[in-house]
Amino acid sequence: MSWWDLLGAALAGGFVVKLLDIAYQEFRSRFERGLGARRFVDENLDPVLKAADELAAKLGALAKSDFRPLRGGYRSDMDNHDFSGLLFMLANFWACVERFRRKGLSVSITQDDRGQTFASFTSCLESQMVRLVDRMSQRAIAESILIRRDGDMEVMAFIDFVRKFEDGDDVRRWLDPVVRILTRTKHTSVRQMLLQYGAVLHAMIDTLDPNHRVTRDRPAYTEKLSKRTWRNLKYRVFGVYLTSVADPEKYLGPPKRRP
Repeated sequence: MSWWDLLGAALAGGFVVKLLDIAYQEFRSRFERGLGARRFVDENLDPVLKAADELAAKLGALAKSDFRPLRGGYRSDMDNHDFSGLLFMLANFWACVERFRRKGLSVSITQDDRGQTFASFTSCLESQMVRLVDRMSQRAIAESILIRRDGDMEVMAFIDFVRKFEDGDDVRRWLDPVVRILTRTKHTSVRQMLLQYGAVLHAMIDTLDPNHRVTRDRPAYTEKLSKRTWRNLKYRVFGVYLTSVADPEKYLGPPKRRP
């Protein structure tokens, strides 16, 4: 071999080694990011699931009576514990989602399978076809009940929540869009909106906590869904956006037919 051949072989060998080193560093970086995302999700998702489970249970209980406990016979809405409780549980769930997002700003949760699934569900819950209020209103409600304590964020207690609402605090201003919804549950369209939101929430809980380690396995209220809500969930929500749901029929029930 000539000196040129030897030089070429050395250069080629060094180039291959460099490529392997770059590939290894990229693999190691991706692995560490994935490990960090998995650790973050494992440590911070449970509070969100617990808040979601509490809200889903309340919606399920109210669905059995067509949300009649939210209506009538009280001096004010907040004297009705069903009303104030549901209002607080909605705000609490949104606050837990917001806290999760803020704590995970430096983490790519989509590097983890559960994190990616959670992101898909929150995107669906905040989409125009499912959400109860617009995204900015939801974020404002979450921020209004989050308090910073000992370097961390936590949700204010229920008693403080009611007190601030009745005192005309800013909390009441931001909660007004939700209050307008909950005071109109005599309308079928409003009830169906809440039922659809609860069905997606129920599916999220079962998907992210299939063994119900921090949540409970609850029955669905499929008989309360209208034909329009059933079709929207079947063909848009579970058919397009949440294809990872293993058993969508659990939240749908049989097809809705004309009487």
